[in-house]
Amino acid sequence: MKQTRSATWRLTILTVMAVMLVGGLAAGPAAAQTPAPPLVRFGVQPSTQPPYIAREAGFFKEVEDKFKTKIEFYTFPFGGPQNIAFAAGELDFSQKGMAPCAVAMQRGKGKLVLINILEQTAIISLPEVGSIADLKGKKVAHPGKGSQQYPLMLLALDRAGVKPEQVDLIRMDAVNMATALQKKELAAYIAWDPHTTKAVVGGFGKVLVRVETLMPLKAGHYLGEGVVVREEFAAKNPELTRAVVQALVKANALIVDQPDTAVRMWSKTLGLDEKIIQFSLKNKMAVYIKDLVPDRAALKTYFEFLNKYEITSVPDIEEFLKVKVDPSYL
Repeated sequence: MKQTRSATWRLTILTVMAVMLVGGLAAGPAAAQTPAPPLVRFGVQPSTQPPYIAREAGFFKEVEDKFKTKIEFYTFPFGGPQNIAFAAGELDFSQKGMAPCAVAMQRGKGKLVLINILEQTAIISLPEVGSIADLKGKKVAHPGKGSQQYPLMLLALDRAGVKPEQVDLIRMDAVNMATALQKKELAAYIAWDPHTTKAVVGGFGKVLVRVETLMPLKAGHYLGEGVVVREEFAAKNPELTRAVVQALVKANALIVDQPDTAVRMWSKTLGLDEKIIQFSLKNKMAVYIKDLVPDRAALKTYFEFLNKYEITSVPDIEEFLKVKVDPSYL
């Protein structure tokens, strides 16, 4: 009897241990999931970007509360220095122009998760400038060779039969361009909204070229901006990555459905005149959409353009996009 009872207890203990082991294995992925980092570093620029709406509307706060983390913005004047920080591992997410996104995908170990702004870039000139050809011998500003505006300016010159050396191309921070144009220190500049809209609303500049006329890639518009995430961050924090992306999806929906609310939020956080933002939205200087899925056919054409102007050097674009574009978080 004692032997039977002892054997029964041993069997019971083994059974319990087996159940615990199986249960532990079943719960393995959840139990082994990496805790969220205390800080999510998000690169932005001082313009009407959707991450500001995600923050002001409380969508990022919901993510912070759920994952016990903090989403902090790091501001850059344009995509070049932003990409340097991204490649150095100093940013986890980065909202920027499509050319800097492309560079981050190729050289900065980034994945493109969405495209949330179309159009956005334009060439602004003094009212008396009639065409791109009239810029010969004139001073024209661009944000930098690491920006998407620089190759677009080269494309515009090329289409007009003007060589780059025939124009005095200078680098200038976009925030200073409208003022320089007003002072007639420039004949023209290429930038993104709201830096483009400022000159038009101020009455001292005009839209010389909308880039959608140069590269209509989606719904008749140019691909303006997107968001990249570091591959390592996404691999370690898949659910947090999904939550951040979903907050951005909500931000774009708010911009489309409640533009007046978005205008007030941008004005408050960026210190911009509401009239400038309203003009931009009404005149589609920047186009916000709900379909944020990156269009691979459009991106293929875009990378061919970037390869031509030596911004990127991707030999097999289709295979590259299969690896580097990840819409699974949408």
